[in-house]
Amino acid sequence: MANLYTKAGDKGQTGLFGGSRVSKASLRVECYGTIDEANSALGMAYSLTEAEEIRSALRRIQGRLFSLGAELASDEQGAAKLEGTISDEDVAFLEGVVDKCTETTGKQTHFVVPGVDPASSALHVARTIVRRAERNIVCLAESERVREELIRYVNRLSDAVYALARLQEDRTKENELRTRVTAMVREKLSGAQGEPPPFCLAALQNMAQRAALRAEEIGVPMVFSAVDGGGNLILLQKMDGALLGSVDLSIGKAYTANAFKRPTHELGGASRPDGPLYGIESSAPGKIVLFGGGFPYVNGGEVAGGIGVSGGTVEQDMDVARYAMSL
Repeated sequence: MANLYTKAGDKGQTGLFGGSRVSKASLRVECYGTIDEANSALGMAYSLTEAEEIRSALRRIQGRLFSLGAELASDEQGAAKLEGTISDEDVAFLEGVVDKCTETTGKQTHFVVPGVDPASSALHVARTIVRRAERNIVCLAESERVREELIRYVNRLSDAVYALARLQEDRTKENELRTRVTAMVREKLSGAQGEPPPFCLAALQNMAQRAALRAEEIGVPMVFSAVDGGGNLILLQKMDGALLGSVDLSIGKAYTANAFKRPTHELGGASRPDGPLYGIESSAPGKIVLFGGGFPYVNGGEVAGGIGVSGGTVEQDMDVARYAMSL
């Protein structure tokens, strides 16, 4: 087995694929070295997240970064020999990652402060490294030939990694909300009566009040609904001025979240023609709502019903629902 050290770079130079030798301080070396750094940061994020859709996207991206780095580490003769180089198909894949993540998280409406959890933090670190790589590659292109596809790919890559970071944050916050709601119900209703019942009207009324307070804060009258484990409506609160159509939508979101044991905003992307739940709305015609604002009601680790909020934009409905479930 060959030694890891070759001594060939002891004079501060390194070899490019194709035979040329350049200074280790050259901009080209800085470019492919920064891509390697980004790949390592993405690997850390991969090891920290448990979300399979994020892990799958990261693994594909990491594989393509080896191809990207190889091209940057080649001179003209070496580049001509490369196969499987970055293409428009790779750029389209990253755009698809951004679109799918946005279907779940909604459009960006405020600045994100990194640090929600270790996995999203690692993704944000990777995003900043990719941005640095992009600046270096653009600078390199001013003096040497760099294919346009490489520049477009790295530009989309930072967007995709940012979208994945937001998706990871969304998953973490939802898990925390479910845990807090379960703890809240147990704390308020435990005691002489023992463990709380699987579905509690008092807790739902508390949520409805919080939903109304949050809706008033953002200036949008809304409807709050809750269904039990059988999909039966047990609570409906309509604020003055809320749209009439929001009533059915709110009920539908609560029903859908309970029936499929998932937040309704997650079902939208999964129900597309290329998704695993395509045609899901036909399972209960007129009852299924496939956009954000519905969440399963979790008690003791089990889904015991669902809540739904409607009246504003999808992002506003989700914000109010999450606020209602948090204490």
